[in-house]
Amino acid sequence: MLRAVTWCAKCLFLYFLVVVAAIRFSGIVTTPVWALATRMHWTQLTRVPFVLSYFLPIFAATGFLFGLIPFGKLGKALGDLFRSFLPSASAKLAPEPDPVPPILWAWLPVTLAFLIRFVTWQSRNSSVLDPHRSPGRIERFFGTLYAQTSGLLDDRWITDRFLFTGPMLFLMACAIGVLLRHRLTASRKTQVETSTGGESV
Repeated sequence: MLRAVTWCAKCLFLYFLVVVAAIRFSGIVTTPVWALATRMHWTQLTRVPFVLSYFLPIFAATGFLFGLIPFGKLGKALGDLFRSFLPSASAKLAPEPDPVPPILWAWLPVTLAFLIRFVTWQSRNSSVLDPHRSPGRIERFFGTLYAQTSGLLDDRWITDRFLFTGPMLFLMACAIGVLLRHRLTASRKTQVETSTGGESV
């Protein structure tokens, strides 16, 4: 039970880190893309409208790239290096690996929160029974800044984008990157074992 609670806490902690990264470091991620797009004449937007418009796809792509980086192996290498210097102390601190990496399911809590916010959101210009609210809702949470109308753009638009939609897409893309990396690593390992077995025969 304690291990399950710890695993869930790791998922929530990963979400918290992504939210902090979305709020504090979104400019670091999006500014190089804006500079490149401006230099290549792909956009005429200034930096702030560009960040608000294209933050979601850029942040999702960043999550996918993060998923391709083997942070687990890097942490294991650092742990082995630490244990080589302090073997007695590190033996007590060595944690057991999780059967399922939390990064693969860290998207689930924020996705549930996003779905609740997505379903309960109401446009300023529509009633609860309005059947045409779904397209506006999709534009509200996933569209660019200039796709928003007066009924979609409210005082919580930026908050929803940086607390729910952005972190959700980042963690989903990161999980896909991790799964792809594991699949490629397993495939490469199988090929190496097959070639080694064939040479030994």
